Amino acid sequence: MAALACSVAASMPAAGNRTCAGASTSGRWAAQAPAAGSRRRSTQWAQRKLHQQAQQATLGAPAAAGAGQRRRRRGGLAVAAGLFGSGEIVEVKDLKGIRVLKNEDDTPRVEYLVEWKDGSPDTWEPAANLADNLLRDYEQRWWGAVKKGDEETVGTMMEGGGDVLARTVDENRRSAVHFAAAMGKAQLVQRLLAAGGEVDLADKEGYTPLHMAAGYMHTSTIAALLAGGADPEQEDRQGRSPLELVESLRAALPATNPMTVQRRMALENVIQMLTANMFEDVDPAAVLEKRVNEESGHTEWLVKFDDEEEPVWVDAKYVSQEVVEDYESGLEYAQAEAVVGMRQQGTMRKYLIKWSDDYPETWEPEEHVSPDLIRQWEEQHQGLGGSSSNGSNGSQGSAAAASANGAAAPSMQLQGSAA
Repeated sequence: MAALACSVAASMPAAGNRTCAGASTSGRWAAQAPAAGSRRRSTQWAQRKLHQQAQQATLGAPAAAGAGQRRRRRGGLAVAAGLFGSGEIVEVKDLKGIRVLKNEDDTPRVEYLVEWKDGSPDTWEPAANLADNLLRDYEQRWWGAVKKGDEETVGTMMEGGGDVLARTVDENRRSAVHFAAAMGKAQLVQRLLAAGGEVDLADKEGYTPLHMAAGYMHTSTIAALLAGGADPEQEDRQGRSPLELVESLRAALPATNPMTVQRRMALENVIQMLTANMFEDVDPAAVLEKRVNEESGHTEWLVKFDDEEEPVWVDAKYVSQEVVEDYESGLEYAQAEAVVGMRQQGTMRKYLIKWSDDYPETWEPEEHVSPDLIRQWEEQHQGLGGSSSNGSNGSQGSAAAASANGAAAPSMQLQGSAA
């Protein structure tokens, strides 16, 4: 049985090692349609159940397989055999959509929206009830349109399952977002991302859609990917970020060849664009909450920054492991004004922290204190000795070597309970 392979549902049923790649064969059939009045079962037709009403058999909407009804594979397409009424051969016109549902045991089930040529209402049919040739045609139509940049066909197919198709990958683990990015289809990239396409999905070589767009110098597509949350620092299997990939392309150009001037200028524009969007490390003022985004499925953290009026939700991939561990340990971030004391017991040091928010001074372990504050404390107390506040070996003295304004510069610290 053939089925689309989705990056989010790797256990989806598939036929052997078949992939979704291939040229479009939309509308082509391997067998001729039976002549009018023919009752034979063709390999290219599906038999539908008949209901008897008023002692005459009339074609009704097909019921889902269940108690009292069995479905079996017949030739090329599905054959639905009911216990009531006789059968009539009806042509399948097209597959119009795809969806992924969950069975009772949480395993995925792929269904396709079938359009019947006799005008009967469209119905969702499990992939197991459809022949390989129908599924293969649907898959090839999708990948053919994606790889040609046929936005009209892609858009039409997404109307019947964009959330699944946007996350579908080919044999190289490339999604439609990869191909749209490589061809500079910025609007299509936006549509695919809005439908659930993964912006940072890496293919077998580690290339993300941003690697693709940057390598082909599509600045408008780069902007669309960055606006969609693309990580400009994600590395491929050779350890290169999109910026480093473009820099390597620029370095490979002959410096004195006038034929490469235009390409070099285009690469320079991409480099400037990516450089402007590189991340900077910013200490959070507070980490307030954790959640799983229902749409993306990603873990997010609600973070308050000093330069932002309101806290913002930040994807977990942009939050350092140290911050996560601090949050899960029950520590909170707070603004420290200065180190005002130090004590040492064996190899362990603790510093007495004065907080800027009038929180009581607390003893904090060395790993919770900014290295800048510790360095200021040490500079102020070089050559000075003294006893610690609790009698342990250590020092807590006056600011003999204080800075010109007599106060230590504030820095971000972890605020915990007093020792």
